Amino acid sequence: MSTIVIGAGPAGLAAARKLTRYGEDVVVLEAQPHIGGRTRTVRDRLRHGQPADLGGSFIDIGQDKIIQACAELGLRLTPQMALFPPDPDGRLTAASPLRATLVVDGRRLDDAERDRVADEVRAALDAVPPSPTETIPAWAARACLSPVARRVFCSQAGFNPVHEAAQIPMSMLQPPHVGRVCWMLADGTDSLASALAGGLDIRLRQPVRLVRRARGGLVLETDTDRFTARDVVVATPVTPTLRIGFDPVLPEWKVNALLATPMAQGGKVIGQYTNGSEIVGRLGLSAVSDGPVSLIWARPPGPEDTVVVLGLVPDRGDGVLRDEARALDALDRLVGAATGLRAERLAGIAQDWTREQFAGGVVSALLGDFPRLPSLLAQAVGPVHFAGEHTAEMWATGMDGALRSGERAADEVFQRRRQRASNTAAVR
Repeated sequence: MSTIVIGAGPAGLAAARKLTRYGEDVVVLEAQPHIGGRTRTVRDRLRHGQPADLGGSFIDIGQDKIIQACAELGLRLTPQMALFPPDPDGRLTAASPLRATLVVDGRRLDDAERDRVADEVRAALDAVPPSPTETIPAWAARACLSPVARRVFCSQAGFNPVHEAAQIPMSMLQPPHVGRVCWMLADGTDSLASALAGGLDIRLRQPVRLVRRARGGLVLETDTDRFTARDVVVATPVTPTLRIGFDPVLPEWKVNALLATPMAQGGKVIGQYTNGSEIVGRLGLSAVSDGPVSLIWARPPGPEDTVVVLGLVPDRGDGVLRDEARALDALDRLVGAATGLRAERLAGIAQDWTREQFAGGVVSALLGDFPRLPSLLAQAVGPVHFAGEHTAEMWATGMDGALRSGERAADEVFQRRRQRASNTAAVR
């Protein structure tokens, strides 16, 4: 084989597809028993076969790469939606998410209370412009937000990027990057990975432990096998990449870039409920909360008027994500508070990405050092190339960025082939 791709998430699959089009002999090695990486969908836990997207969910306006891929692959999208309304002047700011359904201390604020909180935050954003690298709670303190406004404003880090607010810069929230116009994959997020994987040689349960240079190429060792190639594309998240051995060792600048890239810590909780149409109608676009579940939204109602509600849960060290029953109870209470209904849950599931050894977290948290850090993460080291949402120059942390990074890495490999052929011809 000429190229090996490590990781069968969107980045790795995009790289493998493009390399195959270039005529490369490609093998994809995936550590897990399934493809898709953090775009995993479970289909056997909810009734009627409804999908439960455990990882990425949204395609946002402007993410042309993934929209184009869905069109080419014939993948259906849900109707267009928005997670948050704009501010009264039509702008979308870090105050806009607080204009959705707002639940504080387990109680839904009425519209007037909610608007007062959002207006306070918007006025503070205008009067005290945040520094991009200033942490979220640091700005909230400097802006002298009231206790309630400060608490719910900081809770936004719980759903973007699903992490503790004290470690997230304001550039993640202001201006908002996602949620204005978006879609979900109608048949579940993993339908993208399944379509991308068509025709590829993918070996599951093959965690790569070592990549070493040998005469004429590279040798990759897994728990059970050994593979050789001329080039390798490492398309794994930051934390799993740091667990792979490289011989020779990766240069200091590359290791430091990986070590400097934190991953958001948290997960997702998903419940399937009766009275789906009424829940969707009362919930509105989404609900933001200062509780264990930071944000909830609903898929379109499904068979027998059931609905799937998805929630994002940051890991705050309180053990909620480690206990599925607690996580689902927190979701039930938030759905009830947000809608005023007694939520009857039929099924549910919780996913803790922090504990997944081949994920290491939800997404990378790059914006404190963007674009320098993704540029370093993306740079190849000889025949070892790197892809993944953390290496993307556009839409980093998203599925669109992952696809772009995979295609960029494939282009690098192809250019090496052309350069090698050119050098050989020149010698002759």
